[in-house]
Amino acid sequence: MLITRTDIALYREIARGVREDKINPYIDDAEALDLKPLLGNSLFYDLVKNATDQKYADLLNTKEFEVNGVTYKHVGLKKILAIFADARYKLFGSMTDTSFALVEKNNEGSSPVSHTSKSSYYKLNQQIATQYFADVALFLDNNKDIYTLWKQGCETRPMGTFRISKIS
Repeated sequence: MLITRTDIALYREIARGVREDKINPYIDDAEALDLKPLLGNSLFYDLVKNATDQKYADLLNTKEFEVNGVTYKHVGLKKILAIFADARYKLFGSMTDTSFALVEKNNEGSSPVSHTSKSSYYKLNQQIATQYFADVALFLDNNKDIYTLWKQGCETRPMGTFRISKIS
């Protein structure tokens, strides 16, 4: 895995008691279902295999870079992946499988967040992470000599536009 629970806690609020074995499946899903389509298969698998290489450290962590004399900064894939994983965890993580049924925990003095609210949180954070990725894509586009697998051998998902919705 490219990130851990600790990485998520750097960027999003997550309870201290959340165990690694509880959050790791959501990190795996975020890597395979959110990040891999953005990077493309070739670059994604090379990143996973060689994550400690300097060129990938520049991709995983915040990095300033220049394009035509203008300085830009991307937040790094760790933050983007943390947002994707947190969104997945917040949407699905409160459910617990028991021998009797799938249940959602309910404590005295609190009530579970509605599925509609969790779904809205999920969608908004998917959009936020995708917008952050636009700067990573700019970095990759301007460093094709280093990241030769970028846009090679597979199609990447087109970048979406930010959409504002009215909540009634």
